[in-house]
Amino acid sequence: MKIAIEGCCHGELDRIYASLANLQRVEKITVDLLLVCGDFQSIRNTADLGSLACPDKYRALGTFYQYYTGEKKAPIPTIFVGGNHEASSYLWELYHGGWVAPNIYYLGFAGVVKFGGLRICGLSGIYKKHDYDSGYFERQPFNDSHSRSVYHVRKFNVYRLAQIARPLDIMVSHDWPRGIAMHGNTRALVHTKPFLAGEINTNTLGSYPNEFLMKRLRPSYWFAAHLHVKFAAVFRHEAAQPLLGAGKPVAAEVENPDEINIGSDSEDEAAAGAAKTLAESDKTPEAGGELDSVKAAEAQMETDLAQADPGKAANGGSHNGLPIDAKKSNEQITKFLALDKCLPGRDFLQVIDFPEADDSALHLSYDEEWLAIMRATHDLFSLSNDQKKVPEDSEISRRIEQDVLWVKENISSKLDGLRVPDNFVMTAPAHVPSATGPKVYRPTRAGKPYLNPQTVALCDLLGLKNMINPGGLAPGTIDPALVPPSPPPPPPPKIPKTEPAKPNLPLPRSKDSMEDEEIPSESVDRQEMAVKEEPREEMAVKAEPRDTAPPDEASPDADEGPETGHAGEGGHEDVDEEASESQEVLQFFVDTKGSASQ
Repeated sequence: MKIAIEGCCHGELDRIYASLANLQRVEKITVDLLLVCGDFQSIRNTADLGSLACPDKYRALGTFYQYYTGEKKAPIPTIFVGGNHEASSYLWELYHGGWVAPNIYYLGFAGVVKFGGLRICGLSGIYKKHDYDSGYFERQPFNDSHSRSVYHVRKFNVYRLAQIARPLDIMVSHDWPRGIAMHGNTRALVHTKPFLAGEINTNTLGSYPNEFLMKRLRPSYWFAAHLHVKFAAVFRHEAAQPLLGAGKPVAAEVENPDEINIGSDSEDEAAAGAAKTLAESDKTPEAGGELDSVKAAEAQMETDLAQADPGKAANGGSHNGLPIDAKKSNEQITKFLALDKCLPGRDFLQVIDFPEADDSALHLSYDEEWLAIMRATHDLFSLSNDQKKVPEDSEISRRIEQDVLWVKENISSKLDGLRVPDNFVMTAPAHVPSATGPKVYRPTRAGKPYLNPQTVALCDLLGLKNMINPGGLAPGTIDPALVPPSPPPPPPPKIPKTEPAKPNLPLPRSKDSMEDEEIPSESVDRQEMAVKEEPREEMAVKAEPRDTAPPDEASPDADEGPETGHAGEGGHEDVDEEASESQEVLQFFVDTKGSASQ
């Protein structure tokens, strides 16, 4: 069975799968499984983008949402752990592990599964001392601080992993075990990443919990990422703490010009890889101990490394001095490989052959021992700032033994009882791109939590109370954070200024043209009535002088003028002229009416 190992994904699933397709075509091989060592970035929508802990300039929606919806499907079964640049709101839904998309499985904050008969263990996140002894106090929607602290490794999960007694084939983490840099070609590492020299000298490069787990669990392989550089090493569990090659100290610490600073959690990237591509040249020595040839790697380690100090055991007070399993051989080694992030010209992929795997079982299965550990430690899970006190070694061993029997009886004995069901369900709605929308999508505020049916089903399978988002939104519910604000109304259209229209008055017509025009009888009647009534009133008023004094008699109002009708001869002449004109107008309309009726 061939397994491909990927360093930091950073949402570049399309590129990774395309690279594997090309590799399989050229090399004529079949890759059966892909392992991703963190910074996967399972971003479903812009609300998930809002919970991503990284500077704004590095935020990108990516293409994962297309795998989430089924628009695309992972061509190779994919298993991953979380890093320090994740959509933590989604990964928290699957705290115990589960499908984030069809054919893509998250190992959870800590977990063990089997694929092809190989036991694959994973620990998500990175180590931060100030949060290590805490419970999971973060609440959704995550604020800026909680979006960073939620991925910090907790003692609770390290304690659970430390209970594993059966051999592990593969361990996957994001950051390196502390001290592993001194078990490979350290000089080549410092040449490539000079800013790591100070941490290597002070033995602060890497994670203390990972160092503890490597020495306690002794997996055959350990894969990691985080520092954006390819580095291989062989850790001999019977060896002493090594010195640097030829006993010479490494150079002093140098500032990393490409360091990614993420504000309140800037330590997370103190050892981050450079963002720009390093040009290949003959001056850059190749890293020794590549896993392409384990024998050559071991030979290189023989010349460069001294033996490890067994007194530097990682049994710190947090773990009550848990003993190393005596059944594990002192001759055992762990082959370590860290890889770069997915960029052109970088070493971000490696394919390793596992001939001991069972090709007839190329599917995911739950691990019997891990299910028992989950049951035995479930009451220690804390959602407050304080982590609950862990029991004594004898007590936890007794619990696990009982729960192994319970798992065998209630799960393993059933047909396909340990097989991981294909029960992926979309919870939050996926991003819907707009054909005319922007190419860069701005994050919205972090959304409300969802209750994931996979988590509920796993807890029901184990007879445990679900404590992950028990009051969360049901799958398919629209989170108000995802509803875009209504666009502002469009501005009113601009109306061009125009001159006011002039009234369309009829042109004056001559009498002859009016005589030739046919006028409807109803209109003529109204006009005739109006004309007849007006002169009749005027004639009645001005005809008064004829009914009074005779013309030869003097009137006391003779000097009043024509308005009173008592003037002299001039006034009478005006009345007679107006009367005659009125008679002519009346006669005209009578004649017109008569002609219209003919």
